[in-house]
This record gives sequence, C-alpha cells and structure tokens, in this order.
Amino acid sequence: MLRKRFGESLSIDIVSGVDFLEDVSGYDLIIHCGACMLTRREVLRRIECAVVQGTPIVNYGVLIAALHGILERAISPFIDEIKG
Repeated sequence: MLRKRFGESLSIDIVSGVDFLEDVSGYDLIIHCGACMLTRREVLRRIECAVVQGTPIVNYGVLIAALHGILERAISPFIDEIKG
C-alpha cells in the first residue's frame, strides 16, 4: 500500500519484538503496530525515543485510515477530547 502510494523505490525496514532500534534518527517515519504484545511502558519508551530523535511515529491503523481518506471520520467521535 505504501509503495503504491509513494513509489516502488520506497525503502522499508521491518523489525519485530525487542528489535526496536535505539537510534531511529535516520528514519523519516516509524510505523508502529498496535503493540498488543508490549507493555505500556515499552510503547511509551519507544514513542519517547522517536520524539527525542525527531522521528515521527504513527500507529499503523491510524496511517491506514489516513491513506484511505477516512481518518477524520474515524476520529470524529473524539474531536472534543482532542481539542481539549
């Protein structure tokens, strides 16, 4: 889906489990799974790692919704919470 949208030359690295890299600064984007097999602490550590290094990170479900043009509709029930 990503190569169809952004081109066949798109470079994708796939890691799983405990193989999350400590240095993610060389990446343009991290697409993360739903993390069902990780603890909350580990997910937050990975997000913090990405933020500190300036690498955007997104959940793959959110990315899929955005690519299909339904993200706004999918989050519409939560808009008031998001706006604070």
